[in-house]
Amino acid sequence: MSRRFRSTRKFDKQFKSLDGNSYKQAVKAVELFISDPSHPSLRYKKIQGTNSFYEISVNMSIRIIIEITSEGQDQINTFYIIGTHNEVFPSK
Repeated sequence: MSRRFRSTRKFDKQFKSLDGNSYKQAVKAVELFISDPSHPSLRYKKIQGTNSFYEISVNMSIRIIIEITSEGQDQINTFYIIGTHNEVFPSK
């Protein structure tokens, strides 16, 4: 099984709008996820109540939501949204 990566337009727009330091940290987190998704600094975990959504931490306030699905023999990792905890997990 191979891992493939893509992103949503919303993610791309949010990613590009990050401030300089947050942007650098997000780039590092994405690169680390691609090379080693189980790295402890990412705090990678499944989002409760979902079947295919996971989160990783960029820093103490910014999270990346990733949808993981399968296509044939490939695992598809879609960078879905990025933002503060309150932006990616809005209150109900």
